[in-house]
Amino acid sequence: METHIMLKIFVSVAVVGALGLLVRLYNALVKKPESVRAKLRKQGISGPPPTFILGNILEIRKARSESGKAETPTADQPQISHDYDGKILPVFESWRQKYGKLFTFSLGNKQIVHVTRPDMVKEITRITSMDFGRPSYHRKELAPLFGEGILPSNGPIWQYQKKILAPELHMDKVKGMTTLVWESATMLLDIWKSRIEAEGGVADIHIDQDLLDFSGDVISRACFGSNYAKGKEIFCKLNVLKDAMAKRIFNIGVPGLGLLPTKNNRLIWSLVKEIHTLIVKVVKERKESEHVHKDLLQTVLEGAENGDMSRDAKESFIVDNCKNIYLAAQETVAITAAWCLMLLASNPEWQDRVRAEILEIWGSQVPDSEMLRKAKLVWTIL
Repeated sequence: METHIMLKIFVSVAVVGALGLLVRLYNALVKKPESVRAKLRKQGISGPPPTFILGNILEIRKARSESGKAETPTADQPQISHDYDGKILPVFESWRQKYGKLFTFSLGNKQIVHVTRPDMVKEITRITSMDFGRPSYHRKELAPLFGEGILPSNGPIWQYQKKILAPELHMDKVKGMTTLVWESATMLLDIWKSRIEAEGGVADIHIDQDLLDFSGDVISRACFGSNYAKGKEIFCKLNVLKDAMAKRIFNIGVPGLGLLPTKNNRLIWSLVKEIHTLIVKVVKERKESEHVHKDLLQTVLEGAENGDMSRDAKESFIVDNCKNIYLAAQETVAITAAWCLMLLASNPEWQDRVRAEILEIWGSQVPDSEMLRKAKLVWTIL
């Protein structure tokens, strides 16, 4: 009899638990997303209808897949287009035409408002309220990349990190990095010259990785007081991690996918641990060094030591912000340089004008910030 009663109690508890889980799932996957969309519709913001659980993920993936099948330009028929957003994310262009410059779409159960109205973008960038920050799902979904660093943080945590890091990025300090940038650029040019000479005066050079190495070298020299060779392993693993995270970027908002032990997720988890260990090793070497350092890494270390944090929190603070600096600066610099070189290659007359300006202003000298300021054409291109 007691066994029968216990079984009934167990079944009742299981049923209640299952019902509670179903209610929570319904709220998370259906009720809350629809409530957000309803509020947006009242403000005149509509968008493509989402599917259950996935939202508009399949639509985005299909458009990207079809875009990737487009004809690839050849050396004989180069095709330069400035419509990069339409080629990278073509579905957004079709949604803009259908729903306007302000619309909403869904990644899983997350509702995203897409804004391309310049006046509204300008207003958003001027907001200083702590109540208006980065989305919480960014911090959760992109945690392997950025952790609790300055890029995904909000509120007091972001404010403290900005207070520490911002002074290191003031223009006066950046001007002092000119020589470091020149040294890294000279190394890259020497590598390209040797390749050209080895191939008899003409060579095809795929510059993407070279420019990533270049920007990584600049960051490492200017911010971490070491050359690129020492930080190469960290850079390589961060780039692999970034690529692995990119594979699941459009799965943001689909509950539980980031927790499944898939091949890609296991790679992400492994890389996070390895990168953490490597950065901690660099920090340990810095602390044991007798040299006086005045760079961004030292600023981060001092910020962690002066903050009211536990030992583990201090370590995470250092590792996360080192990752943020690498990721924020490396690829943006490399892409900008590649884009400028591509535009100069497609406009030889501008190459001639810029060369003449550079030779006139600094000739064979190592340029300083004042010389760069006078290079009007260089600034125009940038």
